Amino acid sequence: MSTASFDRSFDIQDSKSAVRLNEDLQSPRSVKVAKRDYANDDNKGVLLLKQRFSGSQQR
Repeated sequence: MSTASFDRSFDIQDSKSAVRLNEDLQSPRSVKVAKRDYANDDNKGVLLLKQRFSGSQQR
């Protein structure tokens, strides 16, 4: 993702839009991120790799 647009200035011509932007900046939305059990994911991945490559060890 390009970061060039983060510092770009812009003009708001409409007062209604300016009020709306100010309200949005004053009350940001909260973002919920699902918690993951990384240890369980790691174990599952190791088991899948063992299943996948278990046949190659018999040669």
